[in-house]
Amino acid sequence: MKVLVADKPGSLRFVEMEKPVPGPHDIVAKVAHCGICATDIAIAEGTLNLGDGMEAIYPVRLGHEWSGVVVEVGSETKRLKPGDRVISDTGYSCGECEYCLQGEYQSCINGRAIGTTGNCWPGGFAEYMLMPERLTFRVPDNVPLDVAAAVEPASIGLYGLTRSPMGPGQNLLVVGTGPIGLGGMACARGMGVGKILLAGRKDKKLAIGKEMGASVLINTTKENLMDVVMRETNGRGMDIILDTTGNPEIFNNLLELLRPSGTIVIPGFYEQVIPNAKIDRIIAKNCTLIGAAGTPNMGRKILDMLENGLINLAPMITEHYPFERAKEGFEAVKKHNDSRVKIMIDFDT
Repeated sequence: MKVLVADKPGSLRFVEMEKPVPGPHDIVAKVAHCGICATDIAIAEGTLNLGDGMEAIYPVRLGHEWSGVVVEVGSETKRLKPGDRVISDTGYSCGECEYCLQGEYQSCINGRAIGTTGNCWPGGFAEYMLMPERLTFRVPDNVPLDVAAAVEPASIGLYGLTRSPMGPGQNLLVVGTGPIGLGGMACARGMGVGKILLAGRKDKKLAIGKEMGASVLINTTKENLMDVVMRETNGRGMDIILDTTGNPEIFNNLLELLRPSGTIVIPGFYEQVIPNAKIDRIIAKNCTLIGAAGTPNMGRKILDMLENGLINLAPMITEHYPFERAKEGFEAVKKHNDSRVKIMIDFDT
């Protein structure tokens, strides 16, 4: 089968690999779609800098935002069958270590990222994908497979927000118009959060955010974010802020926008130490800081919201490229930054 591999920093190429064979509890799916993530770009270019032992180990078979159709199942599988449309969890967890037994799958001792850092599980930029059945979810019949492939970035935003006091009457500021921000924002709207302010720098992306549930759009190149926040909250400040920008220069400014006892959720890696971070503001105002890198089982929740029409992730898929033109899709992530949210690679299914 053909796969896309970052074989070293600055080198992205197609190679041939053996089609995977399922073990007793595994499934093999023919990949239908795989989204390009900023992490994929950074690994391909050799610029990823997450620290804490989260380096890429080359060669990397990239891709973690995938969907597909089951073609083979292992002898002991019980839930899935050939023909089922599926996505997988955000990473591999063993299900047996002390953390997994407590339900803390994201802290699994034997955990492996999919298609990214460390000793990663082989990624989804491949014609076929092998996964344990227990980490694979059936996609409802009324959810398109390209939309299902966009569940993964949305799940990161949702995970962070579910750890906040998100709910009716809570106002939310989403900073950044990428797929984690827009996807998390759509989930917040589907779960009944109050007023949603969306801040970004590109009008086309902000318009997509409006379609996905934003109440107020703020182009920060044209308006002062503090002025708009205070106007829209009657001087109170934000209950919850979701910062997906990865921009350390705005961290202190965002802390000023929080109301006392507010919550800031950060799923966007800064990839550097933040100089002069004013953490005392969090302490003095009794605020909460939440880091969120994603966790298992969020995909199930988002698929349910999609099935029942509570959210719409389709608007954030802004471009499609066939698998044979995947390198062109990678280049378009930067070239089309003014309008691009999620670029999807399509396979012949």
